Amino acid sequence: MDCTKCQSLIEGFLKQSLSAAETEEFIRHVKGCPECYGELEVYHMVNSVVSELDSGEEGNDTDYKASLERMLNRVGTKKRRRRFARYFIFAVVITLLIVIYFLLSGMLGHLTAG
Repeated sequence: MDCTKCQSLIEGFLKQSLSAAETEEFIRHVKGCPECYGELEVYHMVNSVVSELDSGEEGNDTDYKASLERMLNRVGTKKRRRRFARYFIFAVVITLLIVIYFLLSGMLGHLTAG
């Protein structure tokens, strides 16, 4: 991913509206690119301050950098968990289909032999 593409995805990342693939690629790029990380940091800080003002809370002691790091780690982990859950469910369904197939073929074998 190049910097232009990454910077165009910042708002989508902060709103958590990117696909899992886009999110992973975005996080990988941001963690390796100081310029894009800085841009993300500014957007995150502005969004956080606006949210605090909208809610009536003032976060003078908010550590925006730590908050951003938690967000980067949490979003990446959440997407990986979702993908793992999909693969796990797929594997369970395939296993169940195989078991059902063998059970049915065994039952049919007994019926035709008897």
